[in-house]
Amino acid sequence: MTAGADAPHIGLVVEGAGDKGALPILLRSYLHTRAEYRDIFGKPVPAHGRDKALKATGLEGYVATAAARPGCRAVLVVLDGEGDCVAHLGPSLLARTVDVGKPVVVALADRDFESWLYASAETLELDLVFDSGKSGQGAIKDALKPRKYVKPTWQPRLTARMDFELARTRNHSLERFLCKLDQLVSLVN
Repeated sequence: MTAGADAPHIGLVVEGAGDKGALPILLRSYLHTRAEYRDIFGKPVPAHGRDKALKATGLEGYVATAAARPGCRAVLVVLDGEGDCVAHLGPSLLARTVDVGKPVVVALADRDFESWLYASAETLELDLVFDSGKSGQGAIKDALKPRKYVKPTWQPRLTARMDFELARTRNHSLERFLCKLDQLVSLVN
């Protein structure tokens, strides 16, 4: 569920089709663990790839689209870090959004969204055991064989199986993201 057309909400900007389906599940599931049951998220605006979000004026346009929707109180951007230094990339992306006129939070999954999922490996029902030295996406793809890992299909499914308390202890970028989310929720009354 998303917030009503004019209802106060947090706008979302996501990287692609998999995140468009999975991020709302992650957000709602996490908030339910905090006894927060309101529909406070807008429909995600997909960037159709990290490269399109990172190009000049790319992110700015996606954030402006989310922020312009009636009722939007703040915008949450979630992208993959993909090996870039998230401590540098995040602030540089955030600086590009200052003209939007609403609070914006940029959260980068260090390395990728699958790393957040993999941090809860044992709960994903794929017979995985967490190993901090493994790539989340690689481990998930291997566990699914001979089935193919298709992000729009598997990301939402696996996200629904996450244990947040377990995952946040294993993945620092997820922990930072959840702390930022807790702060954003207070902006929606």
